[in-house]
Amino acid sequence: MSATTINHSEIRPIFQPRTFSASKFWELAQKANNLTVIIESRWEKIPDKTQELLKFFAYNFIDPSQGIKQRLLEYLGILYLAIVLAWLTVQGKIDCFLSYKNALNKLVNAILREVEREDEAYQQTLSEAIEEAFTDWQNTKSMSAEEACQHIREISYRAVSEL
Repeated sequence: MSATTINHSEIRPIFQPRTFSASKFWELAQKANNLTVIIESRWEKIPDKTQELLKFFAYNFIDPSQGIKQRLLEYLGILYLAIVLAWLTVQGKIDCFLSYKNALNKLVNAILREVEREDEAYQQTLSEAIEEAFTDWQNTKSMSAEEACQHIREISYRAVSEL
């Protein structure tokens, strides 16, 4: 799999595995890791059509479509996942699924990072939000970790709502 020859038929199984096989989960984890490396090093060389497909799967992974059909599919997916996890646990091979899940998360994060890098309005808003967060930081009172997280969330929500 190279940047110019990413096989579209290999992308779907990474995001939508349909297997009970531990070896298949290892294989999907490896493919996801390989695709992550390609995305991180050669995103601009990936054809636009493939980039759009990757974006679609990443967005759908983090925020699935809503609707009765999608909710039913989501429910069936959860049921399938429960059966797969039970089967792999009985076999003592749950580590293959965890490896796959970690690789999938890295892949989604790599895609989203590249999307963010391409979006100049997002970069500008993010820079302004970070600058605002550090303005007068020496004059502010100490915060607990919880307060700091809440403050960062508020700044982030404000920045995103301005887009």
